[in-house]
Amino acid sequence: MAGKLITMSKVKQILQLIEQGISQREISRCLQIDRKTVGHYFSKNKELNLTKENLQSIPDEELESLFKSEISYFDSNEEYKYLLSQFPHFKKELKRTGVTRFILWEEYRRARPGGYSYSQMCYHYHQWLNSENASMHLEHNYGEEMYIDFTGEKLRYFCPDAGKAVQAEVLVTILGGSKNFYVEAVRSQKVEEFTMAVSNSLHHFGGVPKVFIPDNLKSGVNIADKYQPLINDTFLSLANHYGAIVSATRSRKPKDKALVESIINVVYTSVFAPLRDKLPYGVTELNKSIKELVFIAVAKNFQNRDYSRKDLFEKYEKSALMPLPIHRYEITKSYKLKVNTDYHVYFNKDRHSYSVPYKYVGKRIKAVASQSTISFYYNNVQIASHIRSTNENSFTTKDEHRHPNHRYVEQWEPAVAYTWGSTIDPLVEDYMRNMMSVSTYPHMARRMYEGVVNLSKKYGHIRLTNACKRALSYRVYDYSTLKNILSNNLDNHTRVPVTKVVKLPLHENIRGAQYYK
Repeated sequence: MAGKLITMSKVKQILQLIEQGISQREISRCLQIDRKTVGHYFSKNKELNLTKENLQSIPDEELESLFKSEISYFDSNEEYKYLLSQFPHFKKELKRTGVTRFILWEEYRRARPGGYSYSQMCYHYHQWLNSENASMHLEHNYGEEMYIDFTGEKLRYFCPDAGKAVQAEVLVTILGGSKNFYVEAVRSQKVEEFTMAVSNSLHHFGGVPKVFIPDNLKSGVNIADKYQPLINDTFLSLANHYGAIVSATRSRKPKDKALVESIINVVYTSVFAPLRDKLPYGVTELNKSIKELVFIAVAKNFQNRDYSRKDLFEKYEKSALMPLPIHRYEITKSYKLKVNTDYHVYFNKDRHSYSVPYKYVGKRIKAVASQSTISFYYNNVQIASHIRSTNENSFTTKDEHRHPNHRYVEQWEPAVAYTWGSTIDPLVEDYMRNMMSVSTYPHMARRMYEGVVNLSKKYGHIRLTNACKRALSYRVYDYSTLKNILSNNLDNHTRVPVTKVVKLPLHENIRGAQYYK
């Protein structure tokens, strides 16, 4: 075939035969090499001016670099350039009904009578297709990517709840740099199972890669898209918690997950095969067996290498991973709830009410509950967060959520009344202390204090002091007494009437004190 690459040993034969006076056509027939190729190497040798001795002494690798032109034969050939420009059109036309390569060649030759033969055209078209379909070799940096996928096959275990053998889904996560992997069996591919297994893998590795690359699983991707897939909210929440980003593989593009597929084959041989005739009791026992087998697999040296996945991980990848957060990720669920008039939200799962800032009364908000906490959001902004309570039909309230008036009522103490009275007069303070002591209900004491404050504003401090002095003499300690004294102007009578002591006259029937001695 014209332009087909040949070995340097054949190049040497071409040049030796030309030196012997053999025609290029005859050389082409004897060596079964296209005549244009023979001519190409003959012309190139004339430029290099190599002798027979040079050809024999120069190693093939050096000789190949000498004959390798910056501009190849095909790049400089106008007919080849024209044919190459037609290949995209050929590829499109071949998808149409009844169109064959031969038909396209006939059309090509009508336009270019001196063009390539049918076999040559087919050869170059095949070469062009191979170059179009070439796969890019992806370099995986340490600490950069973690690939996530379920295996196609499943593992069996005995389920005590079902009383029979059932199948478990198997999740595999792979670190791109070291090729170290983690395997976990889960009961299903549901979002909760999937997300927690990915979280477990991160804590197994002891760090977090920069990018999570899941296959287009419904557990992680709601809508698969070549350019911008829609990631599941729960899985996205997991990634945000650990500070990673999510970049799903393209749908129906197996080359995007070639690394995953190769590791899954390793998992089949190192995990599935040893467990094929075993039936672990429960998924926990199954995962214990998986962990032991994976430990052996990652410590095994690569073929024809003196190091393993574990060696690469410990030496390079572990230090490149981002640190784990202080707390593990917890599954969260979202709920739409309404804030009640008492600025609390009733969460039916806990049968408990949690407070939010009072200004959100009547608003519809989003509650996000994990196993231990519940947070509330309005317009995607967090407005409150609480530790979940197990006390049914009760309230959890934060002081900062209360209305200012409500905070005053809740936090009021009798000492407020004493302090206020002392700023006016000791008599007022004395009266307030007595009034607070006889009131057994705190809110009633507060209301009486507020009433006395209003009397002070209405009648002034001097009259209030006089009223307290008069009420103290009565030994009656309440708001109503002070109010009556002030409204009836009794506080202006500074002298308090004293009852006259009447002495009894002497009488023969009165024995006197001495009788009792």
